[in-house]
Amino acid sequence: MSTVYMENEAMPFVEACPVTQRVIVISPVPGGIYELVRDLSEGCFDVMVFHHREEGIRNALSADLLIFDLTRYREQDAAIVRSLGSVDTGGVPILYLIREDMLGGMDEDYKRKELLVWPCRPQELVYHTQRIIRSSEGKRPVASRLLAGTSPAIFKDLWVDRKKMAVYRKGEQIDLTKTEYDLFIQLLESEGSVMTREDLLASVWGTTFLGGSNVVDVHIKSLRKKLGDRAASPDYIATVRGVGYRLAD
Repeated sequence: MSTVYMENEAMPFVEACPVTQRVIVISPVPGGIYELVRDLSEGCFDVMVFHHREEGIRNALSADLLIFDLTRYREQDAAIVRSLGSVDTGGVPILYLIREDMLGGMDEDYKRKELLVWPCRPQELVYHTQRIIRSSEGKRPVASRLLAGTSPAIFKDLWVDRKKMAVYRKGEQIDLTKTEYDLFIQLLESEGSVMTREDLLASVWGTTFLGGSNVVDVHIKSLRKKLGDRAASPDYIATVRGVGYRLAD
């Protein structure tokens, strides 16, 4: 039944969410979890849904919780279900949605994970989501720490595929030149330490001669622009005046 508001009638007050946390949901059939997305959204969570599990996992570190929908998998998909039980999300907690009839066939290791029989009441879904996120706070690695020496590498909401020499945000590749990519990798590998302009020249251009050139600054400016970063209030690259650059906190 619809509600009709007459002229001058006061509109109902809707309280804004005090804190918004992000949840990524990975489901082979996203249309089948409409109620879950709706209930989480009404519970003050930002929800992103991915059909392809690789893309969802790639974006995991930009979320507070990852939810795998296992309810659509059948006995012949047992290998996929097992692989999802050992996914490395860089410390982001995982909640697995299962059917009640799946419990009997799960091994003990899976049963020790966070499982939720779906469908369930909205209050139960929101409660478990909040509980898991709260229990993981303080246990996750700092988002700005690089997974050093690995491919892929992750910094905040950026995902770096070293093999492809590509940088992604939310599944979308950022179009960087080779020089811009090399600069960003040097800053990542410094893990927050300051890199002087001479350091960057030596690492990226193979020279230590600065000679009044602003080549480093020009390329850093271009890199920042493509990352959507701002020198005055940096999210990714901070300037150390008179010295060089480092990763932003």
